[in-house]
Amino acid sequence: MAETTTYQCPNCQGRLRFDSDLGKLKCDFCDSEFTTEEIEQLYAEKQEAADEKVEPVAEAAPAVAPAQGEDPVDTYLRNAHWDGLDEEQLRSFNCSSCGAQLLVDQVTAVTSCPYCGNNAVVPGQLADMLKPDFVIPFKLDRDAAVAALRNYYKGKKFLPNGFMTDNHIEEIQGVYVPFWLYSGSASADVSFDARNIRTWSDSDNNYTDTDHYLVERAGTMEFHRVPVDGSTKMPDAHMDSIEPFDYSEMVPFSVGYLPGYLTDRYDQGVKTCEKRANKRVKETCVNTMRGTVTGYMEVDTKSASTQLNLNDIAYALLPVWMLHTKWNDQDYLFAMNGQTGRLVGDLPIDGGKVMRWSCGIFFPLAIILFVVVWFTLGFGM
Repeated sequence: MAETTTYQCPNCQGRLRFDSDLGKLKCDFCDSEFTTEEIEQLYAEKQEAADEKVEPVAEAAPAVAPAQGEDPVDTYLRNAHWDGLDEEQLRSFNCSSCGAQLLVDQVTAVTSCPYCGNNAVVPGQLADMLKPDFVIPFKLDRDAAVAALRNYYKGKKFLPNGFMTDNHIEEIQGVYVPFWLYSGSASADVSFDARNIRTWSDSDNNYTDTDHYLVERAGTMEFHRVPVDGSTKMPDAHMDSIEPFDYSEMVPFSVGYLPGYLTDRYDQGVKTCEKRANKRVKETCVNTMRGTVTGYMEVDTKSASTQLNLNDIAYALLPVWMLHTKWNDQDYLFAMNGQTGRLVGDLPIDGGKVMRWSCGIFFPLAIILFVVVWFTLGFGM
């Protein structure tokens, strides 16, 4: 059975974690600090040896120059390291620190040993997939994530009383989520049905006069790094809501950024996610052109035709703080951008609180109405 490679402090063998404030790996025990390059170089041979113990599903194809007119996605896949996906649902490994057996699913690349707490890179999980091109390191730490979530609860008058204390808020986890980033251009032709409406009345009738206009727009837009998450575990709506990420802080991928966080590898390929990227680009084109149609009272999109051309694709790991919790057998998920702090989440509603609030509004209004009617009808005289 293969072993995980545990990234430990070279000085005391303590647990290492990536410190977002320092931008370095830090030991939890002796406070030693190391750059990602130092640790990656130190453990490169050990990780390579562990990966070699996992039998690859297929050999990587050699890099080939793109053929004229070839789909950029096909070119990207053909030139990338692609060994296929493990068909089994679960894989087991031994923790190299304490010897405990770790059980992980087929999309987990970095996990924590539940017995000794060491973070471990699962052998083969990074080796037999496309290697990420970039990573955005976590900028906000766990304390910031917990504080943001607690603040998110404030002012929610219908939140059940015990939800904030019973949902294990301290168990929030930092996760590197796999994203495909698409760049290229889009040509669009859009037609709009615009209307100006005028109404007037005389002593006998009400009149409405509607002028219809056909408005057409055409143009080309450049789009740069449209993100689509490649993990089925992460709800698309949550990932869309915590955008945008600041790509100026994106750096070339290094395993040294991963210790201290969980990491999912993608289970939706670049071809599958391309459809969603195209949909997002199309919606952006239509909305942008809709913004140029002014001077009308009403505007509806009549038809839209877009031609998308990809010219660059990248695979990146982006930082997200996640908390999954249950309340009355219902699932609730919170996600926070680990770089900007943008947060989204589902919250339960206490039906009893809603009823009491409604009654608190209804009965005073009913009493006031009763008093007004009483005096209006002369009963109070």
